[in-house]
Amino acid sequence: MSCSSPFGFFRFSGLYFKRYFEVYIATGGTDALRLLEHQKVDAICSDYNMQNGTGLDLLVEIRQKGIPVPFLLMSGDDDCLFKKQTKFYGGVFCCKTDYDLIGKIKALINTETK
Repeated sequence: MSCSSPFGFFRFSGLYFKRYFEVYIATGGTDALRLLEHQKVDAICSDYNMQNGTGLDLLVEIRQKGIPVPFLLMSGDDDCLFKKQTKFYGGVFCCKTDYDLIGKIKALINTETK
């Protein structure tokens, strides 16, 4: 599942992700939680900035609900605090400028990389 603001990073990259994965797009935290009630996903890739809170808020909420799905939090800001908070809640942080985003996502869900 890909979570972002309506005009965020994942909205534009969703077509690219669809070349490699089955993608469900949520436009914010509330939409993502609603989708998780009805759809099993292998991983969540979330932008930090989105509607109805942040990607970190979403990570905290799904962990509080006991949802153990792998979680990749992305931000254009390569902030050490984001990395620490994401790791604390069992997620993985990635800067949007990472050169191997698809590789990171594949590793997150334990699929073979090409």
